[in-house]
Amino acid sequence: MAVSEFIALLAVWIAAIASPGPDLLQIIRLGAKSRISGVWGALGIMTGNALWICGSLLGLSALINAYPGVLTVLQLLGGAYLLWMGVNATRGGLATRRQAAVPVTLRADAAADADAGSGAASASAPRAWRLGLTTNLANPKAILFFGAVFTQFVRPEMGAGWAAVIAVVLILTGVAWFVGFALAVRLLAAKLVRNAAAIDIVTGVIFVALALFMLYEGLVGVGEWLA
Repeated sequence: MAVSEFIALLAVWIAAIASPGPDLLQIIRLGAKSRISGVWGALGIMTGNALWICGSLLGLSALINAYPGVLTVLQLLGGAYLLWMGVNATRGGLATRRQAAVPVTLRADAAADADAGSGAASASAPRAWRLGLTTNLANPKAILFFGAVFTQFVRPEMGAGWAAVIAVVLILTGVAWFVGFALAVRLLAAKLVRNAAAIDIVTGVIFVALALFMLYEGLVGVGEWLA
């Protein structure tokens, strides 16, 4: 791989992770609860990205190109998970908004129920990490980026040295961006906390819309198999 190609790959990677999508929405959602949840969610997202990066360097992108059916399966699985997560986030946001009309003495139990339904409890670092990880693995942007774009830069003949450089630089760049974004979210903490229910609802609706699109694309792929 030439240095110019590596710089081009890095530029495309930065543009991909910086553009709005499910990963950033999940960080905002978790960061609205607490800084630690946002940071652990960001680390979970980068764990997912690290798996995509290493998998692609080991041949996942080439496999998807050789067998398009793999992408169809990933779209169906990712779409189903995003749909589940979107419905839960929307339900949790609506439940939080309803609490505004409930007497204060009853809100603690209702809040616990809402957190259980949305899966976004702020006190659990492992839970936030898992949410970040699964969000990224189901992210249609990640599936398409590593299944189509990444493979244009990664060649088997480039050698183990370049593969190691690509993995390390992309992972470190991603960690810096997502963790930095999670910390920046807390600068707007007061406003985000006041609008946490709305964030949950909007995030949930967007996740559902993305999920339906992914499921549609996956079903089209299944139709092509059967045709």
